[in-house]
Amino acid sequence: MNNQTQLNNLLDLREEIAQSLKKIDAILQIYFPDQYADAYQHWMPQILTALYNDVKWLPRGQVTLQDTIDRIKDCTSESGGVSRYIK
Repeated sequence: MNNQTQLNNLLDLREEIAQSLKKIDAILQIYFPDQYADAYQHWMPQILTALYNDVKWLPRGQVTLQDTIDRIKDCTSESGGVSRYIK
């Protein structure tokens, strides 16, 4: 498989994780509301933040999956990976 195929696999898996997290969120809200508050305050937003580039939930400024995807795109693009310098 080529790099573009693997990048597409990463993007698909990210969406699957996000959808699974939405299902977990719903289950916790409906069936375990006492646990929902702690989950929402601690780990659920951090997972979403790590998947995308919404750094408000990750104040430590860690690398997100979106950062990784952007770097992969840079390395495999014909432009030679300039977006890392344009931020």
